[in-house]
Amino acid sequence: MTPEQIADADTLRASIDQRVHVTYTDGKTKELLVHTVDDEGFVCDIVRPGSPDPPEYAYWVRFTDVMEVRKSD
Repeated sequence: MTPEQIADADTLRASIDQRVHVTYTDGKTKELLVHTVDDEGFVCDIVRPGSPDPPEYAYWVRFTDVMEVRKSD
């Protein structure tokens, strides 16, 4: 996916406060909880399996740093 496709994808905007799998341009994949989406990227937290506690911190990801976004199963 291109950065424009990721920005335009309904997956991120429809997944606010839900989990998605994000593959970065370096090939690493993480499960993230999306909080907000803007024109250049999105704010998210890393999902910690089995942890009932809220994530420790949120961070912003640029669309240009992402290769693919898909809904979590």
